Amino acid sequence: MKRFLLHVAYRVRTGVITLLGCTSAGVLQAGKAERVEYEGAVYHVYRVNPSAFAKLELRWLGKDGLPLGGFAGLLNEVSGTGGNIAFATNAGIYERGPKPCGLTICGGKEQVPLNLQPGEGNFYLMPNGVFYLDDVRGAGVMTSAEYASSGLRPRLATQSGPVLLRKGQFHPAFNADSPNRRLRNAVGVRTSDGQVVFVMSDRDDREKGRVTFHQISRFFLHLGCQDALFLDGDLSDMIVDPPVDFLAVPNTFAAMFVLLK
Repeated sequence: MKRFLLHVAYRVRTGVITLLGCTSAGVLQAGKAERVEYEGAVYHVYRVNPSAFAKLELRWLGKDGLPLGGFAGLLNEVSGTGGNIAFATNAGIYERGPKPCGLTICGGKEQVPLNLQPGEGNFYLMPNGVFYLDDVRGAGVMTSAEYASSGLRPRLATQSGPVLLRKGQFHPAFNADSPNRRLRNAVGVRTSDGQVVFVMSDRDDREKGRVTFHQISRFFLHLGCQDALFLDGDLSDMIVDPPVDFLAVPNTFAAMFVLLK
């Protein structure tokens, strides 16, 4: 069984140990993961074009009604229906269960309602927000309060927090000089064409892979995203083109994004 990590996938495909030192956002390609260095930090970026939106799903519960729990459960569920995964990553913050802390819509069905209650932690760092994918309007990120009055009924949605960017503006609590550097992943929407952009700071690089909220927000602006939503922190991970004998690293997630081949 192969232990398939994202950076190993790069090395297998390219035959080199270090893929990129510094990359312009303009060369990133949809359907392929890229390792990008920007302002001294290292990120993994995966883009999904609108033409592939029909293959992008959000999954939390399996066919048995129980949480999939992580990549292992997701892989078993997908392979059981003859599917293959091109890309997967964890979605929003969760509580015991694992159950998403806020709005979760999978396949057009609301499985967890919108959460507008106050609380402690990143999810409740207001404004928090919703990433959604609507088959008519496309993808977007808005604050939870905006979503509550939007009338949207998207095919998939996840609520998390905090909002990194809204209409090009940083979250008011972010500090450019913050010392709080962590592993982080997030999702944004490119303004020019509605492309969905998934970003995760590098898990293995203990220095360049630990970033602040302000830092990852600046990276999304660099990628052309005016709206972006934080997904989660230290547990974050992503897989790209896992082989048939893929052995998932043990993890616990609630909802997960998955792009099917």
